[in-house]
Amino acid sequence: MSSSRGTSRGGIAGQKLRAKIVLIGDGGVGKTALRRAYLGEGFKTEYLMTIGADFASKDVTVYYPETKETYDLKLQIWDLAGQPRFKAVRDLYYRGAIGALCFFDITNQESYMNLVEWIQSFWNLNGHGKQSLIIVGAKCDLRDNPAFPAQVSAHYGKEYAAELTKMLKHKYGFTVHYLETSAKDDINVEEAFKLLALEIISSYYFQEKKRNDRKTSQKKMITDQIRSK
Repeated sequence: MSSSRGTSRGGIAGQKLRAKIVLIGDGGVGKTALRRAYLGEGFKTEYLMTIGADFASKDVTVYYPETKETYDLKLQIWDLAGQPRFKAVRDLYYRGAIGALCFFDITNQESYMNLVEWIQSFWNLNGHGKQSLIIVGAKCDLRDNPAFPAQVSAHYGKEYAAELTKMLKHKYGFTVHYLETSAKDDINVEEAFKLLALEIISSYYFQEKKRNDRKTSQKKMITDQIRSK
């Protein structure tokens, strides 16, 4: 996360922040449809494959209850093509990303199984390590549609998010949420991006507190050493 002004001692409230996020998941799972809906570009019934990556940006304001402050972020949204043949190009776009919406299609069980690989790629290639993410079960307007009998239950999305949270919350300071979305029916479109922005803020303050605690500990150690001489 970066700002046109340096981070103040009091934190990042009141600054215009830039946050690069990536939309990841198999091809055809609904990444571009959700991005278009979020930007107010409408829903298209035909599928248009993303070539490499598409870029967009949008300002978002979120309230963080821990500090009782609101934060203005400019989300730099990179919509990454999911087809295997774009992997070499796609990997370049992970660099610098501090958040991800990780998509699967609730009517496509394989896309759910592939989430592990997508998340690992995001963490391994962004240059910062384990960063905030939201698991998105897309196309929930098709939930219980008899034309798609082999669906991924919401239970599995929630369970996976809960397991990741257990692994990450204590060390990295963010919660992994599961949301079911529909670009067609405008379900949880705004919520997905705002929730990711909130977890990015949460992770920032958690890491900032850890850094300050380390500095305090180091100062105390040096002071104790001086006093003991």
